[in-house]
Amino acid sequence: MKKNPMYSMVFLLVILAACGFLTNCKGDDGEAYLAYSWVYAPQYLYDENSAIPGTVYNGTYYNTDDGSYYMEYIAWDGSGWWMNYDISSNPGKIFFQEGDPAYFEICIYSSGPSLYEWDEAKSADDIITSDLESNTSGLVEGSGAPERYAEPSAPAGRSNSGTETIIRGGYTLTIEWGRME
Repeated sequence: MKKNPMYSMVFLLVILAACGFLTNCKGDDGEAYLAYSWVYAPQYLYDENSAIPGTVYNGTYYNTDDGSYYMEYIAWDGSGWWMNYDISSNPGKIFFQEGDPAYFEICIYSSGPSLYEWDEAKSADDIITSDLESNTSGLVEGSGAPERYAEPSAPAGRSNSGTETIIRGGYTLTIEWGRME
């Protein structure tokens, strides 16, 4: 029996259309969350990211959009630091599945900002629970370190400027920072 070329062509077009449909049926991008944390509250904190409120709470995660942003702060000891950061999101997955969420934390040290990397992945339940139970103090004007305590040090070998990158859940957060003169 001889095959009809028309059936083969239709079959091929159906397969190509199905493949095209499936690869273009991605879900929404996942959510990205950003938190600032500190041991001793900074005297001042400014972030141009509209997702970050005027009063920032220690360790509280704020839902943020992709983009490039500028922030600056004055640490508890009076040292001033600036930072540019870029957040890029994890795209949605095929079959209309939403992309994975990612949680980033930037630690504010008197020796400059640094990305915090959790030992294990955090889930939304972990983050929300810890925010509600332990993060009750916001940014306090002029808060200083008690004399008998020392602030934990930032990663070894830090200078007055630098860059760091972290990838979590398919998202990328890159910071470039330096000391304000």
